Amino acid sequence: MSVQFLTNINEQEFREFLKDALKEILEGKLGALKEQQPEILDVEQAARLLKMKITTLYEKTSRKLIPHFKKGNKLYFHLTELQQWIKKGKVKTCEEIACEAITFTLNKRAA
Repeated sequence: MSVQFLTNINEQEFREFLKDALKEILEGKLGALKEQQPEILDVEQAARLLKMKITTLYEKTSRKLIPHFKKGNKLYFHLTELQQWIKKGKVKTCEEIACEAITFTLNKRAA
């Protein structure tokens, strides 16, 4: 029956059907992943998220290089703060650097 269904639609309709089906599947998977990841992470969860050893994570927290908070003698991390911390380490492309240089030069001349 599904073969007959597929032969009765044109290519554009099939593409739309396939796109909608994939979107529905992926949204379900992403929703499940978001539910699995808590907002507050312990050391093991944070190390797994950051793909680093726990000892490295402890070193970064002791040097105050990574956002964290402490309750008693336990370390905790906010998921969103860790994600922002990762994004801050973005390396700029040559194009981004060139655009910044042009903007800086134009602003310097205008002043």
